[in-house]
Parts: sequence; C-alpha cells; structure tokens
Amino acid sequence: MEAAGTKSVYLFMHHPPFEIGIPSLDIISLREDAQRIQQIVSGFSNIKHLFFGHVHRPVSGSWDGIPFNTLRGTNHQIQFDLNVDDYLPINHEPPAYCVIFLEPQQTTVHFHDYLDDSLYKKISLKIV
Repeated sequence: MEAAGTKSVYLFMHHPPFEIGIPSLDIISLREDAQRIQQIVSGFSNIKHLFFGHVHRPVSGSWDGIPFNTLRGTNHQIQFDLNVDDYLPINHEPPAYCVIFLEPQQTTVHFHDYLDDSLYKKISLKIV
C-alpha cells in the first residue's frame, strides 16, 4: 500500500477481517486478527474499498471508514440466520457473481444471480 503512494487502493481478501454479525460465520472469520489488520490499514487514506468472500452472503457496509462488499458463492450459500452458532446453515439460494466498475470518483458493484432467468423479458425504454 505504501508503494501505491496517492493512487487508489482496492483490497481483495478471502476472509472478512471483522465480524459480520452472523455467529456461524464469525466463528470462522479472521476476527482474532482484526485488530492487527485494522492497524495495518488505518494509516492509509487511499484505501477506497474492501472486497471479500468466504461468507457466501450478500453483505455491504463500512469498516473503519472503508466501504466493503461480499456476495453469495458460486456453489452453496449460507442461510441468513443470526442465531445459529454451532453449524453452517447451508441453503439453495441462487449463486452469484459481481461486476465491479472502478472509477476515480466512484465504485459501482453489480450483483448478478445467474441461474434462473426464466422471467427475463425485454421491456422497451421508448416513451410512447
């Protein structure tokens, strides 16, 4: 990050470096290293966004002033359950991926669930 100087930095990690509020996932997060990671990134004002996986849930927010996103996985998903802490509640939500547009003044993240497009229709944008 030092080598980037004043250039924008986007961090990509597998595990989130903090708890996300879902106990079954927080148990297997990097929460023990969160403070250390936070100390490393806190000195850099050029970090524009944090992306991570591992949780197989669509989650957005900010951590220490850094906006973040994660998304569902491409194989299995973790059910949204704020009470389970002794097993991973896997379910069959659709898999997803993201397309990210990085611009100097803007970060745009598009989430795409890609299995079921049975209701796909073309709707005209022409004003009649």
